[in-house]
Amino acid sequence: YNQVHKAEGFDFRSTFSLWDTFRAEHPLLTLIQPERTTTDVVRSLLASYQNSPEGLLPVWQYQGRETWTMIGYHAVPVIADAYLKGLRDYDAKAALAAMVASATNPAYGGLDGYMKRGYVAIDEEPEAASKTVEYAYDDWTIARMAAAMGQKQIAAEFEKRAGNWRNS
Repeated sequence: YNQVHKAEGFDFRSTFSLWDTFRAEHPLLTLIQPERTTTDVVRSLLASYQNSPEGLLPVWQYQGRETWTMIGYHAVPVIADAYLKGLRDYDAKAALAAMVASATNPAYGGLDGYMKRGYVAIDEEPEAASKTVEYAYDDWTIARMAAAMGQKQIAAEFEKRAGNWRNS
């Protein structure tokens, strides 16, 4: 943290505005520039996680620093989409572990309540409804990747979390 790091074997990418790009730009890049761009993005997300003082994948990273500007943990669907489209030139087990770590850090924006109740309460967090939907989607993508990797317990846990809000 607060040090210069060197990417080995890939071009490090930063300034992720993931809340704005995980829905369309990154899925498109997995189709049109899979090896050249998407693999570098996944490796960059994982390198950022490894150097994160919070132990999280980037949320809205700018020049290597987390800004906490957006909601959700949208590095997760970017990684899951790459994995499910067959891009595997990175440590997939480490990627899944980083995804789970980001999705279970109770210090992050109402995530503690979401994990307990299945939703983010408005009296505890602004943007509660939006955060609930974003967390549920991100959890659903963790479940998809974990299932594809044969990680049944993780898949079941995040499948349940992704659907909890419907029963609340």
